[in-house]
Amino acid sequence: MQYFDIYIDSTKGIYTYSDKNDEFEIGDNVIVPFRNIKKTGFIIRKNLKENFDFKVLNISSKVKNSLKLSEEQIKLIEWINDYYLASYDSIIKAMIPKNVKIKYNNIYCINFEKNNLLIENSNNEIIKHIVSLATISYSTAKTKFKKKTIDSLVEKEFLSMEDNNIQVKIEKFLDLKAENKDIFEYLYKKTFIKKEKLEEKFKRNDIKELEEKEILKVEANLNEKKEYSSEEVEKIQKNSSLLNEEQLAVKDKIINSDKKYFLLKGVTGSGKTEIYIELIKSAFFEGYGSIFLVPEISLTPQIIERFQSEFKNNIAILHSALSDVERAKEWESIYTGEKKIVLGVRSAIFSAVKNLKYIILDEEHEATYKQDSSPRYNAKYVAIKRCLDEGAKLILGSATPSIESYYYAKSGIYELLNLDKRFANAELPDIEIVDMKQEDDLFFSKTLLEEIKNTLLRDEQVILLLNRKGYSTYIQCKDCGYVEECDSCSIKMSYYKSLNKYKCNYCGRQIHYTGKCSKCGSTNLIHSGKGIERVEEELRKYFDVPMVKVDSDLSKNKDNFSKIYKDFLNKKYSILIGTQIIAKGLHFPDVTLVGVINSDIILNFPDFRSGEKTFQLLTQVSGRAGRAGKKGKVIIQTYEPENNVIKDSKEENYELFYNREINSRKVFSYPPFSKILNIGFSSEDEKRLIEVSREFYEEIKNQDIELYGPMPSMVYKVQKRFRMNIFAKGSRAKIDMFKRYLKKKLDEFNDGKVRIVVDIDPINLM
Repeated sequence: MQYFDIYIDSTKGIYTYSDKNDEFEIGDNVIVPFRNIKKTGFIIRKNLKENFDFKVLNISSKVKNSLKLSEEQIKLIEWINDYYLASYDSIIKAMIPKNVKIKYNNIYCINFEKNNLLIENSNNEIIKHIVSLATISYSTAKTKFKKKTIDSLVEKEFLSMEDNNIQVKIEKFLDLKAENKDIFEYLYKKTFIKKEKLEEKFKRNDIKELEEKEILKVEANLNEKKEYSSEEVEKIQKNSSLLNEEQLAVKDKIINSDKKYFLLKGVTGSGKTEIYIELIKSAFFEGYGSIFLVPEISLTPQIIERFQSEFKNNIAILHSALSDVERAKEWESIYTGEKKIVLGVRSAIFSAVKNLKYIILDEEHEATYKQDSSPRYNAKYVAIKRCLDEGAKLILGSATPSIESYYYAKSGIYELLNLDKRFANAELPDIEIVDMKQEDDLFFSKTLLEEIKNTLLRDEQVILLLNRKGYSTYIQCKDCGYVEECDSCSIKMSYYKSLNKYKCNYCGRQIHYTGKCSKCGSTNLIHSGKGIERVEEELRKYFDVPMVKVDSDLSKNKDNFSKIYKDFLNKKYSILIGTQIIAKGLHFPDVTLVGVINSDIILNFPDFRSGEKTFQLLTQVSGRAGRAGKKGKVIIQTYEPENNVIKDSKEENYELFYNREINSRKVFSYPPFSKILNIGFSSEDEKRLIEVSREFYEEIKNQDIELYGPMPSMVYKVQKRFRMNIFAKGSRAKIDMFKRYLKKKLDEFNDGKVRIVVDIDPINLM
């Protein structure tokens, strides 16, 4: 008898069950009795205890047509549970979509384990790996196994090598009669085959003889190995990207380096995507899989088109706009090995890709790779863990890497690779800073208006950035001073003229705008804090051309954003006005002018990353100009032209900015020189919230860690819940020790009225 710890669906913890007949394994999806009903769950680990102070129930059965968690998936679940203090329930729900159903076939395969078919045990893995792929290139084999061992097997004729490709020499393993040898050779070429298909091709008695000798075995398998036709392969190979010398050098370094982690720092428009595609392609034709992550769904129309042109229908696409059925279908195609390439947003990091070779994070600096709800993981760190466990390589790419990533690259933890030139020798845009203190117009400087006019006269396009949605961020009554505030959140409601509504940008609550103060009825209202709707209205006073707006709300609808993207690409619109969503990786050949309406919005945020976020946003949006051989121009409007962040952005001098920023972080002991975590408290009962947060602080204040708080969140109330925070800062070792202590305290303070969550390595400090 053996015992297992099992996660039960929709429960917080794990529970111990027995396996009386030794018929289950770690990772199995099983049915168990739970509180007088039958529930499903996954076996997480063995429990080595033999005596329990409670009654241990027996596992009932396996779930039919269900997936099995791999050893690597189990390791990842355990790591996220430990590192992010996340519940098994939240982790597994994040990893596995709803409605996933897996169909199995009975297949025949060669039984290596039960036979002395192979040579020494140390070489079994090499033989099995090559058999599973049928053939493998010599250069790829050397990256997975010792060159000396491979050469020895070739010399002893256990392996054959022709045109740099290695195969297993079957005749070295078995002395079979002719009929049986035909079966064995046929099965070897196929790797495995459905039971009924093999029995159609060969005599059952001959197959049975091989079964009895335990040379063949029958297994439940997901599906037959997907075979790619020569025509399909030729189509993909014909679409090869043409890499320049600089790109080829980067690609070769990644393939040949012994390092696992790479930071590719390439200026905007340098062709990082082409390198990614060629790496994924090389892996694909050797039977390996890849995961390619983008930070926003808004990037998917462009990237999907690019990947589909290269890989046809061999990619699975995962993002938040998919329905549950669509997501389950794509996930199943990955799990079964039918599709080896995954393109998606952060949650795609959990894709069960077979033979994983590469994980690539495009625009690795983006905050959207961090999940703000449980489990509060960062896709970047999950990727690092997966590469460590699965022997894959991680490529982080950006023109403006996060300070932490660049520090790790400078320290040798990541291998730093550079692309210093734009693709096809395109020039970087000219950048001009305009001091808005010298301007009469609150929206547009004379310089920006003149450049817009000249750009439109050349029949070229303009992008204008303002990182605020709606028409105005709030409306104030000039007579009584009242400002409309959300009833559920302690935040002013933004005005959306296109909807004729006030809207809360936190909870989404909307109320009709009447044009009158809801307190005194006055129509004497002042609009403050301009948004992109107001910018469009003001701009139409100067230019009668087609314009379009885009923000994060519009980008959530994949069809809406895809239409806007294609229409602007096809020059249906001359001017695109948007929030920071438009700064992220989009490529428009006819955009030669980018205008930043107010570069100071993020800069003045009370956040130690505000300078970094501003530099990244300005550099990224500047990179949208002049990407296809036409000279680009960028106008940055600011009230702080002497600010170092603004000046470094103008010079596109990342090194100078980084050196200033890293020195500041070292002085104040911010990441990467420390680790931080946020303990968040929320409750509808404000009095109880304050009591619990103070009591919690008293309990933990004597730990060897820096603590700040308890303090109200920057937005104190969201969705009728008041919020408090305690921030902790310390070395990695001290934070790890503190987390173990926190686990116990969280259980003690679970009173049902106050919700306590811990965010490890928070990005959003609001």
